[in-house]
Amino acid sequence: MTFAQTEIGFAPGLFANRSRRASKARWVDGDFVRFRDGVPAQMGGWVAADVDGGPIEGKARDMFAWQPNTLFASYAALGTHSHVYRYDGSMLIDITPTTIVEGYESATIGMGYSVGPFGGGAYGTPRTSGGIPLKATTWTFDAFGEILLGCFTGDGSIYEHSPYDADPMTLVANAPKAAAICVSDERHVFAFGCDGNPNLVRWSDRENRSDWSPRSSNRAGSYDMQATSPFQCGRRVAGSVLAWTQTELFEFAPLSNALVYSQRRIGSNCGALGPHAVAVLNDARGGLAYWMGRDNFFVFDGIVRPLPCELWDYVYRDINLDQRVKCVARTNVEFGEVWFFYPSAGSAEVDRAVVFSYETGTWTKGTLPRLAWLDAGIFPKPLGVDAAGVIFQHEVGDDAAGDPIPSFVLSHPLTIGVGERLTELSAFWPDLEPGSGGCDLTVIARDYPGGPPMSFGPYPFDSSVEKIDLSIAAREVQLRIAGVSGRWELGAPLLTIQGGGLR
Repeated sequence: MTFAQTEIGFAPGLFANRSRRASKARWVDGDFVRFRDGVPAQMGGWVAADVDGGPIEGKARDMFAWQPNTLFASYAALGTHSHVYRYDGSMLIDITPTTIVEGYESATIGMGYSVGPFGGGAYGTPRTSGGIPLKATTWTFDAFGEILLGCFTGDGSIYEHSPYDADPMTLVANAPKAAAICVSDERHVFAFGCDGNPNLVRWSDRENRSDWSPRSSNRAGSYDMQATSPFQCGRRVAGSVLAWTQTELFEFAPLSNALVYSQRRIGSNCGALGPHAVAVLNDARGGLAYWMGRDNFFVFDGIVRPLPCELWDYVYRDINLDQRVKCVARTNVEFGEVWFFYPSAGSAEVDRAVVFSYETGTWTKGTLPRLAWLDAGIFPKPLGVDAAGVIFQHEVGDDAAGDPIPSFVLSHPLTIGVGERLTELSAFWPDLEPGSGGCDLTVIARDYPGGPPMSFGPYPFDSSVEKIDLSIAAREVQLRIAGVSGRWELGAPLLTIQGGGLR
């Protein structure tokens, strides 16, 4: 056989649901890459935001952006398990209600006296097993016009804050205790899991966040839902309020009669992992919702459908479901993406993200520890908060707060036939988009399936390098292309390859 040039062209997206050898013509691993026109390109960088005030106390659990009617400022509410802050792009102000008590940083098991079955254990001694699961404490925010509303699961109270002062949040008069809130398009405040009943949904009178008692003279109301699990959250989607339990999805649609809202179950076995595991996208196609369930991803586009995930094994075989309320789903509209942040099995905090491109239908990932995320819109760039309470601006620059971004892609194993002959490589012909940063090529070779890997390289290249000479022979080879300096975007590189002998 003679050497011949072959183009390296794999289907876009990362695919990790099969063995590496079964993942034909795919990129089988990667980090911090997105696919433009079918080829991998490094994601944008991030920088620590300018912040006066602080430090942020507690672990971030939600971010929400809003503006006053005068449009004189832009604000983000940032809730932690113990505090809440207002951020205006430079100044951080503590607006924590004076009445709240610090909640739980992580999910835990409640122990002590009176825990467990009656008669179990020695009388008068605290129990050390069989306790009650206690969730990590979270906030849910929404805006009632220009007024910020927030529900703190530490005490179930609903609080409010005016953008015209820097005073702490105060209790909303007459509001019920709740697990989460949402404001409808008709300006009713919805409260989910009210007053100790995890299935009770209540809403306030229209345009009146302090009137919750149903009367013939107002439009407040409630439903005690026939739900099989507690409510997690609610969102405005396509003119209705969608509400997720741990296992189901319900719709509350506005009516013109005394019932105010209709209610119906529109999905079972499709609940949300937590109060922030849902991302809503409103665009020219209408309202869509994407969310992370206990064992699958889902999308609502008029009906509930499972969202096929080419990284399902990577996510659901290595996730810490004990800390599931910390999962976060948020959009990155500039790039047509939904980011799903979650804690891996070995972590108590969010340390990973998988990214779905709703424009191309592809998946990728990033080992990015962001406990809360806010898409661009009211603020010019997406904002994210890490476990140390640092606020970052994303899609800024080409590096990770001054360090190189560890971006790479890894190909499936290349073989001649089914690997009965040696695969001999004599050259790699790079192809990068103009202006791309430098990269490294590493060839990972094996003499037989499951054999120990042998690494050759790294071989540095940039857009000025025409050819890298190689002399590698193995039954299978994988190509790993990693960024080194600056943002890079791959084109259509070539390999000079031939089949060798049988041994």
